[in-house]
Amino acid sequence: MDVVLQAQNVTKQFSQHQTALDDLNLTLHQGDIYGLVGRNGAGKTTLLKTFLQLIAPTSGTITLFGQPVDQAHVASLQRVGSIIETPSAFGELTALQNVRYFCLAQGIVTPHAAEDSLQFVGLADTGKKKVKHFSLGMKQKMGLALATLKKPDLLLLDEPINGLDPIAIAEFRQLLLKLNREQNTTILISSHILDELFHLATRFGFIDHGHMVREVTKREFTAETAQYIRITTEDMPALTRALADLHLNSFKVISANEVHVFNAQQPISVINHALVSADVPVTGISQAGQNLENYFKTLLREEKKEVRQDA
Repeated sequence: MDVVLQAQNVTKQFSQHQTALDDLNLTLHQGDIYGLVGRNGAGKTTLLKTFLQLIAPTSGTITLFGQPVDQAHVASLQRVGSIIETPSAFGELTALQNVRYFCLAQGIVTPHAAEDSLQFVGLADTGKKKVKHFSLGMKQKMGLALATLKKPDLLLLDEPINGLDPIAIAEFRQLLLKLNREQNTTILISSHILDELFHLATRFGFIDHGHMVREVTKREFTAETAQYIRITTEDMPALTRALADLHLNSFKVISANEVHVFNAQQPISVINHALVSADVPVTGISQAGQNLENYFKTLLREEKKEVRQDA
């Protein structure tokens, strides 16, 4: 799979005491929808700005479509669309006037490019309404229309769904999925709304204090955080025998008194009743697993432990 964007050992220091990016590595493959996960101040926006050459990294290398991102390869940036911080539309103009202006500014002469762009994001019928009177969801769609005018191969989005209502978030998600599937656009998106990001992204990068804690595919995440039934007992041999008799063979013994059961088709109440009927001394039974937010918190806790041990 082709590498679209790669950051290797990227560091950005604004001062001796302010390091925004710390030896960060990131790889984005063609066709990815890459979810960048991190708290406020983690370095997400700074990272996206280095990709766009809006700021220069202190050290490290960034390659875009196989070429280093520097003054000699500005052409690579022509293949990138972005929404960083707030969409750059003129409030006093209508949606169509905005898009036509940006078509002229970017040298786009394709017939009906402006109209097609607005049709794609669902803003074709806004008429004479000025952008300053748009809802937040409409403004984000306006930004997406402008960011995708050049049919970019890569789209960088910084918190594009922040502040949107659930309906607007769902509409924006469908637009991104459509871009990815129909135009093969590779997308990197940062967001605080992790449950929504889970439904959208195919890969995740977890960043904290400017450092990439971990990159993981959605498949890997799902495998690691699969829902399971947690059972505790005072008689492990009796429990494992009973699980086998119930054909619940996909389980993992965690400790001398704890088992995790995977892929169970029966409700917990049914399993618990069967175990008790088999004279298994069950001391606890519950549904368990992790969502994206809890997984991120776990990663941060583990990293802090490693830092303390190294110190």
